[in-house]
Amino acid sequence: MPPLLRYLHLPAGFCVRVGIEMATKPRFDWFQTDTCVTITILKKGVALSDCRVTFNDNDIKVYYGDEVIFETTLARPVDEKNFTVTCTPSKVEVRMPKASAGHWPMLGASSAAPTPVESHHPPKNWEAIERKVVEEEENEQLEGDAAVNRMFRKLYNEASDDVKRAMIKSYQESGGTVLSTNWAEISKKRTEVRPPDCMEYKKFEQ
Repeated sequence: MPPLLRYLHLPAGFCVRVGIEMATKPRFDWFQTDTCVTITILKKGVALSDCRVTFNDNDIKVYYGDEVIFETTLARPVDEKNFTVTCTPSKVEVRMPKASAGHWPMLGASSAAPTPVESHHPPKNWEAIERKVVEEEENEQLEGDAAVNRMFRKLYNEASDDVKRAMIKSYQESGGTVLSTNWAEISKKRTEVRPPDCMEYKKFEQ
């Protein structure tokens, strides 16, 4: 960020330009285990001798000299007496044992997640919904193959086990040219292919 410029007017008519830097806190990241939380502050060139950490209840502040480079109110208590600080050329890392083991939903208390809203809608009657969908499908006006397919599907769904076996066996063995519901007849022999009168059946050869 470029410095903001202020002009200081002196009695003698001189004009001196003074640069004022707007300080911004460095970026940070954090991660946790069930027993520990670690804050990583992306601040370059911080010597360990120039870094200090203070606690006030759940409030934490990290200093670089007199500059506060990180501060927040922790979501939950930590063991303030057993924290460790590590400084590298590119970052400062503060590792703190949790006062009680467990997962934190967030680092800072100010960013607490919203309380789940209870639903006041009555539970849906899925059986009634299913019946309505089936009824709409049955009343839908279909034409051509769609109407034939729906008829066969309805016939199969309402049929006995023997009728279903007859339909499957006859359809598969005949290559889709015969559909029988007579299991007593179909069960005794293989169903032959019976193409329509205007068509001729030819077996596919590779």
